Amino acid sequence: MERKKREKFLKIFVPIILTIIIANIVFIGYKLLFNKKKHFLETIDTSVYAKITYEAIYGIHLNFKGTFEIPENVTDIKLILTDGKTDISLPYEEEISDNVLNFSTSKLNNTGINLEKLPLGTYYLMLKGIYHDNQKSYVKYYSVENKTYSDKYQKSFNDMEYYTLTKDGKNNKISFNWNTYENCPTLKVNIEEQKLPDDVYDITIDPGHGGSDVGAIGKLNNKEYTEADLNLKVSLKLKEYLEEQGYKVAMTRNDDSYVEIYSKNGSATLANETKSKFNFAIHHNSFEYEVDYLKGLEVYVADNIDFNFANILINHITSEAFATISPKETYCTEKGIYQRYFSQEEIDDDEIQPSNKTTQMIYYYNIRELGGIITNSTNDGRYEDYPKNPYYDANVTTEPYLLELGYINNEEDLKSLINNSDNYAKAIKNALVEYLNQ
Repeated sequence: MERKKREKFLKIFVPIILTIIIANIVFIGYKLLFNKKKHFLETIDTSVYAKITYEAIYGIHLNFKGTFEIPENVTDIKLILTDGKTDISLPYEEEISDNVLNFSTSKLNNTGINLEKLPLGTYYLMLKGIYHDNQKSYVKYYSVENKTYSDKYQKSFNDMEYYTLTKDGKNNKISFNWNTYENCPTLKVNIEEQKLPDDVYDITIDPGHGGSDVGAIGKLNNKEYTEADLNLKVSLKLKEYLEEQGYKVAMTRNDDSYVEIYSKNGSATLANETKSKFNFAIHHNSFEYEVDYLKGLEVYVADNIDFNFANILINHITSEAFATISPKETYCTEKGIYQRYFSQEEIDDDEIQPSNKTTQMIYYYNIRELGGIITNSTNDGRYEDYPKNPYYDANVTTEPYLLELGYINNEEDLKSLINNSDNYAKAIKNALVEYLNQ
């Protein structure tokens, strides 16, 4: 009797239970299939986009310029990176005219968005504003479109790639990719931990001259010292100290050899070939005529930059290597900091006319040519004696510094340069560490 009851129970309730289970599976499947959460890019306003007109990475800093037609009733606009949950506010300066917002992350090339500080994740470049209607206010996001076409370079600037400086043996790779999501143009920024590839470095050192090009010559106690040798001596020590900090360092030369300026691994190319963040060109100065008062350190820099790092270099070199600051006034922008521009006479003497140089361009190639579009590179292949600078129109470049450590034909300077080469190298390393730790 009991057995018949169990069989009857099973016949009635098992089908009911199975029906409930199947119904729940179908319901959950339906919810997953048709009610999946929207990607936040599907929720943004697509009636208007911000136009990015300029993008460039110089050293460790990224900069954008752009325009945005401000929609009605929108205020408190910010430039951000966002993943739909977390917003990272980006610094920017703005000008508003006739309801058009013109924005720039920085007016100086070596400030702006510090790429070393961005957290891991996948983000999108957006403008964020507060929309006000009659009853409430709420956040609205606006995407960006690539309008970076340059008449000068006859090209648009598209995807970019950046590797952070080595820290505790680790690096991040940052990829900037222009793409479209559901007909919405975007700039996707992906940041992931990744070891440096073999051909990517943190810093490049360029010991000036070499081989048959000995540079300037100094004499002390009837012994001659060449600039090429002194440059290499300091550079090798600097490489050693930077590597002790964990940095991966490239050198344009490691011995008494001459490297062509625009050849592969040349003094105008290696830093960008290796995606280095900084390039230090190590030189020693000289004067053509006997001028006793000319001596001391001169730091040559690019135009349109913040002088913070240059001043840190000067402070460390003068205090740790016992160097003095040059009293030279020509080309001096700030004490110890120099910017030499082309003179009109030099432009008129250019072998190719009309020249593409201007009096607002830096004269020294190891500053001007290393910054691509950012420092107004001029070698577009027009010169018979030099191959084209392969990074002439690059918008991702190193940040270069030309260090004239002292005057090799000043006896006091020469003594210091011979005896303190180790201290000069250590001071440059310490300056970089201080700057990056700010």
